[in-house]
Amino acid sequence: MHIIILAGGFATRLWPLTEKRAKPLIPLAGKPLLSWMVERLPKGLPILISTNAVFANDFEQWKKNFPERDIEIFIEDSRQEGEKTGALAAVSLCITEKNISDDILLLAGDNVFCFSFEDFLGMFSEKSSLPLLAAYDMGSREEAKKFGVVVPGNGGTVQGFEEKPENPSSSLVSTGAYVFPKNLLSCITTYSQTHADDLGGIFEYFLQKGVEVRYFSFPEPWYDVGSFPAFLQAHSEILQNTQIVGNRVSLKNTELLGSVFIADDAFLENVVLENVVVLQGATIRNSDIKNSVIGEEVTIDSIDFYGKIIRDGTFLVA
Repeated sequence: MHIIILAGGFATRLWPLTEKRAKPLIPLAGKPLLSWMVERLPKGLPILISTNAVFANDFEQWKKNFPERDIEIFIEDSRQEGEKTGALAAVSLCITEKNISDDILLLAGDNVFCFSFEDFLGMFSEKSSLPLLAAYDMGSREEAKKFGVVVPGNGGTVQGFEEKPENPSSSLVSTGAYVFPKNLLSCITTYSQTHADDLGGIFEYFLQKGVEVRYFSFPEPWYDVGSFPAFLQAHSEILQNTQIVGNRVSLKNTELLGSVFIADDAFLENVVLENVVVLQGATIRNSDIKNSVIGEEVTIDSIDFYGKIIRDGTFLVA
């Protein structure tokens, strides 16, 4: 089996946090999103990370954190949003360029999964000729409206799909984890030629061709970090009202409340932080900040704010 992780997007909805860094590499509770995923993946399986030309070197540097893993960075020839290959086309490109002929575990690089991948792949092994997706029960159909909805059939099969429906048939949604058997890889390359960015649509294509699709339902937490509110939710729930303070951090008359992460070399004086991420080298004085992300080498003095992302290198003084 091969693992393919899609990490080629430009994440414009999270700008300026992702203006100069790939979304899978943004720090979540002090660790890149992608590291949370790779640490949980079964050892011994080769990992191919598909990204764009802009962030290729950043991923090469990141993978040095996993010298024991077989990780390869696959570069798509795109340098801005309008040049993106498309998620499904990127998968097809990996298959053809790397001559992959094995089963594939496909993962979205901006997701955090807390379920057991061994259990997920174990379910696939029981029905190894059938595609499998990981599905999460949102608990309400209202919440499911934001996602691709899985219409369950009998015995763990998928009866159909609904893309962000107004009236969902279930509260079960498709997440960014899929397994494709090797005998269906040609279907992916064929479908991607006319549906380059329709990753979810490949399963509807399978159903139309009479291929049974199954789903793996899990109760453990799952985070799709596609927006700033989703990022803050994942940050808060993972830290669970604890605080992580990096190296060489100076805290003078500073109060930390809720879930707080402060990276290395930050300086804070007369500050209250609540549910905040402070990146490397930031200086903050005389401020009350809540539910925000402070970029690298930012300077803030005598300004209070809520729910903001502050761009790297910003200087804000009242």
